[in-house]
Amino acid sequence: MLVALTRPPEKDAELAERLRAVGLEPVSVPVLAYEKLEEGYEALEIALIEPWDWVVITSPEAARYFIGAWYLAGAPEVRIAALGPSTKAVLEGQGLEVAFVPSRAEGAALARELPGGGRVLWPTSARAGDDLERGLLDRGFSVCRIDSYTLVPRTPTEEEREAAEKARIVLFGSPSAVEAWLGAGLPRRPAACVGAGTARKAEALGFAPVAYPEAPGLSGWVEAARELSKKLLV
Repeated sequence: MLVALTRPPEKDAELAERLRAVGLEPVSVPVLAYEKLEEGYEALEIALIEPWDWVVITSPEAARYFIGAWYLAGAPEVRIAALGPSTKAVLEGQGLEVAFVPSRAEGAALARELPGGGRVLWPTSARAGDDLERGLLDRGFSVCRIDSYTLVPRTPTEEEREAAEKARIVLFGSPSAVEAWLGAGLPRRPAACVGAGTARKAEALGFAPVAYPEAPGLSGWVEAARELSKKLLV
């Protein structure tokens, strides 16, 4: 069964492999693209000159933008907390040591479990929510959030539009992707969403049926897509 992936291809490589492993055929129809925010990126480079108790990195994309600014700042010593194994892998791939990973790849878990206290630097996307920041502030941390990049809607190619028409299921990794899919004029399809928030957005915008895992992560997301495909074959 053909399933449409909506994130930038570099982000969906592992997801595509896992979908193939359960018998699904992924096709890339990215409706969002990453864009550097020059002012925020420069602010991050300057901020890295200062000492921080923690630098919190919450996605592989944030890790990539952080690494670039970190090199430009002279590769200072930093103490890093990473949200999940994928983010950790990007950082360690560039020789950066990750000192802490929470028990679950969720901002709430990171806010609850981050050891110690003090000053936190959080380079992130302009589209990221503020749950992590509020959770850390509630625990007495001081948080400096810097939006160094964002996601912008992308217009699919004609080939991608044809693939979207043929796909039986569409996978959404964020509420923004749901909005961008419809904004690009692509058809509503049964949706497998990364989590409950994205699923609620898909349902509100008329996608049905909608499936999502109880626990975040690629394994649960793939399983939600697999179970949805089985229902569609009945």
